[in-house]
Amino acid sequence: MLTIVHVVNQFFAGIGGEEKTETPVGVLEGASGAARGLQAQLGEQANVVATIYYGDNYFHEHPEEATDAILREVRSRKPQVVVAGPAFNSGRYGLSCVAICNAIAEALEIPCVTAMHPENPGVSMYENYHNLKIFLLPTAETAAGMSDALDALARFASRLGSGVSIRSAREEGYLPRGIRRQERVDRPGVERAIDMLLSDLKDEPFVSEIPLQIWDQVSPAPPLRGLSSATIAIVSTSGVVPWGNPDGFKTYRNTYWRKYSIAGLNTMEPGQWEAVHGGYDVSFMNQNPRYGVPLDALRALEAEKIIGRIHPFFYVVPGNQGSPSVMRQIGQEIASDLKKESVDGVLQVAT
Repeated sequence: MLTIVHVVNQFFAGIGGEEKTETPVGVLEGASGAARGLQAQLGEQANVVATIYYGDNYFHEHPEEATDAILREVRSRKPQVVVAGPAFNSGRYGLSCVAICNAIAEALEIPCVTAMHPENPGVSMYENYHNLKIFLLPTAETAAGMSDALDALARFASRLGSGVSIRSAREEGYLPRGIRRQERVDRPGVERAIDMLLSDLKDEPFVSEIPLQIWDQVSPAPPLRGLSSATIAIVSTSGVVPWGNPDGFKTYRNTYWRKYSIAGLNTMEPGQWEAVHGGYDVSFMNQNPRYGVPLDALRALEAEKIIGRIHPFFYVVPGNQGSPSVMRQIGQEIASDLKKESVDGVLQVAT
Protein backbone atom coordinates (compact mmCIF):
# COMPACT_ATOMS: atom_id res chain seq x y z
CA MET A 1 0.00 0.00 0.00
CA LEU A 2 1.17 3.52 -0.83
CA THR A 3 2.43 5.48 2.21
CA ILE A 4 1.93 9.23 2.53
CA VAL A 5 2.99 11.89 5.02
CA HIS A 6 0.69 14.90 5.22
CA VAL A 7 2.18 18.28 6.25
CA VAL A 8 -0.22 20.96 7.53
CA ASN A 9 -0.16 24.14 9.59
CA GLN A 10 -1.33 24.35 13.20
CA PHE A 11 -4.88 25.31 12.25
CA PHE A 12 -5.54 22.40 9.91
CA ALA A 13 -3.88 20.01 12.35
CA GLY A 14 -6.52 20.99 14.90
CA ILE A 15 -3.97 22.55 17.28
CA GLY A 16 -5.39 26.07 17.28
CA GLY A 17 -5.82 29.31 15.36
CA GLU A 18 -3.87 32.57 15.33
CA GLU A 19 -3.00 32.18 19.02
CA LYS A 20 -1.01 29.02 18.15
CA THR A 21 1.03 30.33 15.21
CA GLU A 22 4.26 30.07 17.23
CA THR A 23 3.82 26.28 17.62
CA PRO A 24 7.05 24.39 16.79
CA VAL A 25 7.11 21.41 14.45
CA GLY A 26 5.27 18.39 15.84
CA VAL A 27 3.98 15.02 14.67
CA LEU A 28 0.70 13.19 15.11
CA GLU A 29 0.86 9.55 14.14
CA GLY A 30 -1.58 8.57 11.42
CA ALA A 31 -4.10 10.98 9.94
CA SER A 32 -5.18 13.94 12.07
CA GLY A 33 -7.00 17.16 11.32
CA ALA A 34 -7.27 17.79 7.57
CA ALA A 35 -5.29 14.58 6.98
CA ARG A 36 -8.34 12.59 8.08
CA GLY A 37 -10.20 14.04 5.12
CA LEU A 38 -7.30 13.13 2.85
CA GLN A 39 -7.31 9.57 4.21
CA ALA A 40 -11.03 9.28 3.56
CA GLN A 41 -10.50 10.32 -0.05
CA LEU A 42 -7.58 7.91 -0.47
CA GLY A 43 -9.57 4.95 0.80
CA GLU A 44 -7.60 1.71 0.53
CA GLN A 45 -5.22 3.05 -2.12
CA ALA A 46 -2.87 4.65 0.39
CA ASN A 47 -2.22 5.19 4.07
CA VAL A 48 -1.37 8.49 5.77
CA VAL A 49 1.29 7.30 8.20
CA ALA A 50 1.87 10.66 9.93
CA THR A 51 0.59 14.23 10.12
CA ILE A 52 3.40 16.76 10.54
CA TYR A 53 2.34 20.22 11.70
CA TYR A 54 3.91 23.60 12.45
CA GLY A 55 2.80 27.10 13.39
CA ASP A 56 2.53 29.58 10.52
CA ASN A 57 4.64 32.20 12.26
CA TYR A 58 7.06 29.65 13.68
CA PHE A 59 8.00 28.39 10.22
CA HIS A 60 8.70 31.85 8.83
CA GLU A 61 10.55 33.05 11.94
CA HIS A 62 12.63 29.85 12.24
CA PRO A 63 12.84 28.54 8.66
CA GLU A 64 16.02 26.49 9.05
CA GLU A 65 15.03 24.84 12.34
CA ALA A 66 11.51 24.12 11.08
CA THR A 67 12.70 22.70 7.76
CA ASP A 68 15.33 20.50 9.44
CA ALA A 69 12.76 19.14 11.90
CA ILE A 70 10.29 18.37 9.10
CA LEU A 71 12.99 16.64 7.05
CA ARG A 72 13.94 14.46 10.03
CA GLU A 73 10.35 13.37 10.56
CA VAL A 74 9.73 12.66 6.88
CA ARG A 75 13.01 10.78 6.51
CA SER A 76 12.22 8.52 9.46
CA ARG A 77 8.89 7.46 7.95
CA LYS A 78 10.11 6.89 4.37
CA PRO A 79 6.87 7.83 2.58
CA GLN A 80 6.49 7.42 -1.17
CA VAL A 81 4.70 10.78 -1.47
CA VAL A 82 4.41 13.90 0.69
CA VAL A 83 1.26 16.04 0.59
CA ALA A 84 1.29 19.62 1.92
CA GLY A 85 -1.75 21.81 2.44
CA PRO A 86 -4.14 22.70 0.90
CA ALA A 87 -3.36 26.35 1.67
CA PHE A 88 -6.16 27.99 -0.38
CA ASN A 89 -5.36 31.73 -0.44
CA SER A 90 -3.44 31.91 2.86
CA GLY A 91 -0.13 33.52 1.94
CA ARG A 92 1.95 32.38 4.91
CA TYR A 93 0.67 28.84 4.60
CA GLY A 94 1.13 28.72 0.83
CA LEU A 95 4.72 29.94 0.99
CA SER A 96 5.63 27.42 3.67
CA CYS A 97 3.97 24.53 1.78
CA VAL A 98 6.04 25.25 -1.31
CA ALA A 99 9.28 25.74 0.65
CA ILE A 100 8.72 22.47 2.52
CA CYS A 101 7.95 20.55 -0.67
CA ASN A 102 11.08 21.90 -2.34
CA ALA A 103 13.26 20.99 0.64
CA ILE A 104 11.86 17.43 0.77
CA ALA A 105 12.17 16.92 -2.98
CA GLU A 106 15.76 18.15 -3.02
CA ALA A 107 17.07 16.53 0.16
CA LEU A 108 15.10 13.26 0.13
CA GLU A 109 14.11 12.98 -3.56
CA ILE A 110 10.53 12.24 -2.54
CA PRO A 111 7.84 13.62 -4.89
CA CYS A 112 5.52 16.18 -3.30
CA VAL A 113 2.17 17.69 -4.14
CA THR A 114 0.56 20.75 -2.60
CA ALA A 115 -2.52 22.81 -3.44
CA MET A 116 -3.60 26.44 -3.17
CA HIS A 117 -5.49 29.21 -4.94
CA PRO A 118 -3.73 30.40 -8.13
CA GLU A 119 -3.35 33.91 -6.65
CA ASN A 120 -1.57 32.65 -3.52
CA PRO A 121 1.98 34.12 -3.35
CA GLY A 122 3.25 30.56 -2.91
CA VAL A 123 2.53 29.95 -6.59
CA SER A 124 5.27 32.38 -7.65
CA MET A 125 7.77 30.59 -5.41
CA TYR A 126 6.70 27.25 -6.91
CA GLU A 127 7.27 28.59 -10.41
CA ASN A 128 10.69 29.95 -9.48
CA TYR A 129 11.92 26.62 -8.09
CA HIS A 130 11.44 24.76 -11.42
CA ASN A 131 11.49 21.51 -9.41
CA LEU A 132 10.32 18.45 -11.37
CA LYS A 133 9.38 16.61 -8.18
CA ILE A 134 6.90 19.27 -6.96
CA PHE A 135 3.35 19.65 -8.22
CA LEU A 136 0.81 22.32 -7.24
CA LEU A 137 -2.92 21.87 -7.75
CA PRO A 138 -5.33 24.83 -7.98
CA THR A 139 -8.02 25.22 -5.30
CA ALA A 140 -10.85 27.53 -4.36
CA GLU A 141 -10.03 30.73 -2.47
CA THR A 142 -11.17 29.50 0.94
CA ALA A 143 -11.49 26.32 2.97
CA ALA A 144 -15.07 26.06 1.73
CA GLY A 145 -13.44 24.14 -1.11
CA MET A 146 -11.69 21.69 1.23
CA SER A 147 -13.53 18.57 0.06
CA ASP A 148 -12.74 19.21 -3.61
CA ALA A 149 -9.12 20.09 -2.80
CA LEU A 150 -8.54 16.92 -0.77
CA ASP A 151 -10.18 14.82 -3.48
CA ALA A 152 -7.84 16.28 -6.10
CA LEU A 153 -4.81 15.83 -3.82
CA ALA A 154 -5.73 12.20 -3.10
CA ARG A 155 -6.14 11.33 -6.76
CA PHE A 156 -2.93 13.07 -7.78
CA ALA A 157 -0.90 11.64 -4.88
CA SER A 158 -2.08 8.15 -5.79
CA ARG A 159 -0.92 8.61 -9.38
CA LEU A 160 2.34 10.16 -8.24
CA GLY A 161 3.10 7.29 -5.89
CA SER A 162 2.19 4.62 -8.40
CA GLY A 163 5.13 5.57 -10.57
CA VAL A 164 3.12 6.42 -13.67
CA SER A 165 4.49 9.10 -15.96
CA ILE A 166 2.99 12.48 -15.04
CA ARG A 167 2.09 14.34 -18.20
CA SER A 168 1.94 18.06 -18.89
CA ALA A 169 0.22 20.57 -16.61
CA ARG A 170 -2.51 21.05 -19.22
CA GLU A 171 -3.27 17.32 -19.29
CA GLU A 172 -2.95 16.60 -15.56
CA GLY A 173 -4.47 19.77 -14.12
CA TYR A 174 -1.58 21.01 -11.97
CA LEU A 175 -0.25 24.55 -12.33
CA PRO A 176 2.66 24.88 -14.77
CA ARG A 177 6.15 25.30 -13.35
CA GLY A 178 7.72 27.09 -16.31
CA ILE A 179 9.73 23.98 -17.21
CA ARG A 180 10.14 23.22 -20.90
CA ARG A 181 10.91 19.67 -21.93
CA GLN A 182 11.62 18.32 -25.39
CA GLU A 183 8.99 16.03 -26.87
CA ARG A 184 8.77 14.19 -30.15
CA VAL A 185 5.69 15.22 -32.13
CA ASP A 186 4.27 14.31 -35.51
CA ARG A 187 4.33 17.79 -37.08
CA PRO A 188 7.11 20.39 -37.17
CA GLY A 189 6.81 23.63 -35.22
CA VAL A 190 6.30 25.82 -38.29
CA GLU A 191 3.14 23.93 -39.27
CA ARG A 192 1.75 24.03 -35.75
CA ALA A 193 2.52 27.76 -35.48
CA ILE A 194 0.74 28.49 -38.78
CA ASP A 195 -2.31 26.53 -37.60
CA MET A 196 -2.44 28.58 -34.41
CA LEU A 197 -2.07 31.82 -36.35
CA LEU A 198 -4.88 30.88 -38.76
CA SER A 199 -7.13 29.89 -35.84
CA ASP A 200 -6.41 33.21 -34.17
CA LEU A 201 -7.24 35.15 -37.34
CA LYS A 202 -10.52 33.24 -37.68
CA ASP A 203 -11.39 33.77 -33.98
CA GLU A 204 -11.30 30.01 -33.53
CA PRO A 205 -10.13 28.46 -30.24
CA PHE A 206 -6.52 27.31 -29.94
CA VAL A 207 -4.03 26.61 -27.17
CA SER A 208 -0.57 28.14 -27.20
CA GLU A 209 2.29 25.73 -26.64
CA ILE A 210 4.21 28.42 -24.72
CA PRO A 211 1.72 30.34 -22.57
CA LEU A 212 3.00 33.71 -21.38
CA GLN A 213 2.00 35.41 -18.15
CA ILE A 214 1.39 39.10 -18.71
CA TRP A 215 2.19 41.42 -15.81
CA ASP A 216 1.15 45.03 -15.43
CA GLN A 217 3.82 47.48 -16.48
CA VAL A 218 3.86 50.43 -14.08
CA SER A 219 6.08 53.39 -14.89
CA PRO A 220 7.59 54.93 -11.75
CA ALA A 221 6.57 58.47 -10.99
CA PRO A 222 9.26 61.12 -11.32
CA PRO A 223 11.05 62.05 -8.07
CA LEU A 224 9.52 64.79 -5.97
CA ARG A 225 10.92 68.24 -6.40
CA GLY A 226 11.10 70.25 -3.24
CA LEU A 227 10.16 67.75 -0.53
CA SER A 228 10.17 70.56 2.01
CA SER A 229 7.08 72.04 0.37
CA ALA A 230 5.34 68.78 -0.59
CA THR A 231 2.13 67.34 0.84
CA ILE A 232 2.66 63.69 1.77
CA ALA A 233 -0.10 61.15 2.42
CA ILE A 234 0.07 57.77 4.15
CA VAL A 235 -1.32 54.71 2.36
CA SER A 236 -1.22 51.35 4.11
CA THR A 237 -2.38 47.76 3.59
CA SER A 238 -1.73 47.03 7.27
CA GLY A 239 -5.41 47.16 8.22
CA VAL A 240 -5.01 49.82 10.95
CA VAL A 241 -8.49 51.28 11.52
CA PRO A 242 -10.32 53.10 14.32
CA TRP A 243 -10.99 50.86 17.30
CA GLY A 244 -14.14 48.85 16.75
CA ASN A 245 -13.63 48.57 12.98
CA PRO A 246 -16.54 50.93 12.14
CA ASP A 247 -16.45 50.15 8.41
CA GLY A 248 -16.59 46.40 8.86
CA PHE A 249 -13.36 45.38 7.15
CA LYS A 250 -12.74 41.62 6.91
CA THR A 251 -9.42 40.00 7.75
CA TYR A 252 -8.99 38.99 4.10
CA ARG A 253 -10.23 39.62 0.53
CA ASN A 254 -11.52 43.16 1.09
CA THR A 255 -13.05 44.96 -1.86
CA TYR A 256 -13.06 48.58 -0.63
CA TRP A 257 -10.83 51.13 1.07
CA ARG A 258 -11.38 53.93 3.57
CA LYS A 259 -9.58 57.05 4.72
CA TYR A 260 -9.45 58.23 8.33
CA SER A 261 -8.65 61.62 9.76
CA ILE A 262 -5.34 62.21 11.52
CA ALA A 263 -5.75 65.99 11.61
CA GLY A 264 -4.39 67.36 14.89
CA LEU A 265 -2.90 64.01 15.92
CA ASN A 266 0.80 63.66 16.65
CA THR A 267 0.86 59.89 17.09
CA MET A 268 -1.33 56.76 16.83
CA GLU A 269 -2.34 55.98 20.39
CA PRO A 270 -2.88 52.31 21.37
CA GLY A 271 -6.49 51.65 22.36
CA GLN A 272 -7.82 54.12 19.79
CA TRP A 273 -6.74 52.10 16.76
CA GLU A 274 -6.69 48.40 15.95
CA ALA A 275 -5.46 46.18 13.13
CA VAL A 276 -7.88 44.09 11.09
CA HIS A 277 -5.79 41.63 9.09
CA GLY A 278 -5.48 37.87 8.68
CA GLY A 279 -1.94 37.77 7.32
CA TYR A 280 0.05 38.49 10.49
CA ASP A 281 -0.28 38.52 14.28
CA VAL A 282 -2.18 41.77 14.86
CA SER A 283 -1.48 41.85 18.60
CA PHE A 284 1.82 43.68 17.97
CA MET A 285 0.13 46.27 15.76
CA ASN A 286 -2.64 46.76 18.32
CA GLN A 287 -0.01 47.45 20.97
CA ASN A 288 1.78 49.90 18.70
CA PRO A 289 -0.30 51.08 15.71
CA ARG A 290 2.62 53.33 14.73
CA TYR A 291 4.09 50.27 13.00
CA GLY A 292 1.33 50.53 10.41
CA VAL A 293 0.85 54.30 10.40
CA PRO A 294 4.16 55.96 11.50
CA LEU A 295 2.54 59.31 12.17
CA ASP A 296 4.94 60.30 14.97
CA ALA A 297 7.99 59.94 12.71
CA LEU A 298 6.34 61.94 9.95
CA ARG A 299 5.28 64.69 12.36
CA ALA A 300 8.92 64.99 13.42
CA LEU A 301 9.95 65.39 9.77
CA GLU A 302 7.16 67.92 9.32
CA ALA A 303 8.36 69.91 12.37
CA GLU A 304 11.90 69.94 11.00
CA LYS A 305 10.51 71.21 7.67
CA ILE A 306 11.97 68.22 5.84
CA ILE A 307 8.40 67.49 4.71
CA GLY A 308 6.10 70.35 3.90
CA ARG A 309 2.81 68.95 5.20
CA ILE A 310 1.20 65.65 6.20
CA HIS A 311 -2.15 65.08 4.48
CA PRO A 312 -4.85 65.12 7.19
CA PHE A 313 -6.18 61.67 6.20
CA PHE A 314 -4.51 58.29 5.85
CA TYR A 315 -5.77 55.64 3.42
CA VAL A 316 -6.09 51.98 4.32
CA VAL A 317 -7.26 48.57 3.15
CA PRO A 318 -6.38 45.27 4.87
CA GLY A 319 -4.43 43.75 1.99
CA ASN A 320 -4.46 40.09 3.05
CA GLN A 321 -5.34 37.80 0.11
CA GLY A 322 -6.28 40.79 -2.01
CA SER A 323 -7.26 39.90 -5.56
CA PRO A 324 -4.93 41.69 -8.02
CA SER A 325 -7.85 43.00 -10.09
CA VAL A 326 -9.61 44.35 -6.99
CA MET A 327 -6.41 45.87 -5.61
CA ARG A 328 -5.76 47.51 -8.96
CA GLN A 329 -9.20 49.14 -8.80
CA ILE A 330 -8.63 50.21 -5.18
CA GLY A 331 -5.29 51.73 -6.14
CA GLN A 332 -6.90 53.71 -8.95
CA GLU A 333 -9.63 54.99 -6.64
CA ILE A 334 -7.16 56.06 -3.95
CA ALA A 335 -4.94 57.71 -6.56
CA SER A 336 -7.93 59.65 -7.88
CA ASP A 337 -8.76 60.90 -4.39
CA LEU A 338 -5.14 61.83 -3.71
CA LYS A 339 -5.00 63.79 -6.94
CA LYS A 340 -8.21 65.59 -6.09
CA GLU A 341 -6.73 66.52 -2.70
CA SER A 342 -3.55 67.89 -4.38
CA VAL A 343 -1.27 65.39 -2.62
CA ASP A 344 2.26 65.45 -3.99
CA GLY A 345 3.64 62.15 -2.74
CA VAL A 346 2.72 58.99 -0.83
CA LEU A 347 4.43 56.97 1.87
CA GLN A 348 3.25 53.40 1.33
CA VAL A 349 3.88 51.54 4.57
CA ALA A 350 5.12 47.94 4.30
CA THR A 351 3.63 45.23 6.54
